[in-house]
Amino acid sequence: MKRILFIVLFIFSKAAFGQEVLSYKDCLDLAFKNNLDLKSAQNSEKIAKYQYTASYGKLLPNFFGSIDNKNSWGREVDPNSNLFVNTDIKNYQGYLNATYNLFAGFSALNSIRLNKQEVKINAENIQRVQNSIAIDLAEKFITILYLQEIIAANQEQIKSSENQLELALLKFNAGSISESEVFKIKSQKATEELNLLTNQNRLTDNMVSIKQLMNMPLEKEIVLIKPIMKLDSNITLDQNPYEIIDKAILINPSYKISLLKEKKARAALAIARASKYPILSMRAQYGANYTNTDNVYDFNDQLKNNEVNILRLSLVVPIFSQMDNYSKSKTSKMLYKQTKVDTQITKNDLSKEVMKAITDTKTSMKKAEASAIAFEFSEKSFQADALKFELGKININELNVTKATYINSQAQLIQSKYELLYNNALIKFYLGEEFSL
Repeated sequence: MKRILFIVLFIFSKAAFGQEVLSYKDCLDLAFKNNLDLKSAQNSEKIAKYQYTASYGKLLPNFFGSIDNKNSWGREVDPNSNLFVNTDIKNYQGYLNATYNLFAGFSALNSIRLNKQEVKINAENIQRVQNSIAIDLAEKFITILYLQEIIAANQEQIKSSENQLELALLKFNAGSISESEVFKIKSQKATEELNLLTNQNRLTDNMVSIKQLMNMPLEKEIVLIKPIMKLDSNITLDQNPYEIIDKAILINPSYKISLLKEKKARAALAIARASKYPILSMRAQYGANYTNTDNVYDFNDQLKNNEVNILRLSLVVPIFSQMDNYSKSKTSKMLYKQTKVDTQITKNDLSKEVMKAITDTKTSMKKAEASAIAFEFSEKSFQADALKFELGKININELNVTKATYINSQAQLIQSKYELLYNNALIKFYLGEEFSL
């Protein structure tokens, strides 16, 4: 109970000083809300939806109106009498037009299909970006927690070296060891301080990266909550890995995008082939005109008398287009074939990626068990040799060998613990579960 109370007080004390305490879920929510790549993908989806809606307009007729005003002086043909006159003429003409493609090789329908696939591609791309954010965020989150533990271990190692240095100086002053032994401890301490600085710089870099994923100000102080290191029994131990790969591929957004691009390329091919078909179009026109030289009829009568009604059908048959239609058709066909190749490449890449996640998960479980055993014995060995050094039974070289083994095993244990946590979550994420730490 006291421990829980201490943790709660610690969290509130951090928040009181302007630090934001975040779990992985909190970071993910902020990233999904603020990430710039995700906003860009969402904007692209909206644009694709506008274009898809607009593509239905190609099934509708096109209406437009025109008004023409002609003023002339001097000798000119009178529109009413069709004779040359030498007077000022003001002529006004107005038309309403409607055009409609009755047949154009089904290009309008295929344009709709193409834009529909583009909408679906952008929707899947949003999911792909979200997946990428979740994985990148988890990597940075885990790395930061790992480095924080490593830094704490580095600081303990430096304190240990400081204690050894104090003891060595006492022994040197007493004449029981040579000065070279003192130099060796100082060298070891300097190396440990360099490792600490390197890990602190790595921590800073990863902090910057995780803040950028959340589009958070870099000066904002955050504290990451360490997840509970409790792992579920992983499905990869009992299930056929190839069944896992097949399932993971089918639900992966990148694979879905590649399939949608195939359908889009097929629609583009149909549009390219439409240029080989005749185009049948219809045009309707209504118009009238008024001229100031007509003294017999007023404005309304002129509009009635000069009324024009036209219905025109036009058939354009492609005969030779300087190889342009041929080039478009062949190029679109090759692009369609290339999308099938790209789909297979995506499938292969995902198979490799998921298989690696499966093997990494199994390896990290074994590695965690072995690292725990290695750390336990290396710690006992170092403690025993540290006591022997104090008693003068071993020299600093022997102690440093034992200490190096202890330091490495400690780093391996911390790393394997977080690797197992990450890999366990990653493989379940590939199978459709939410990425959670």
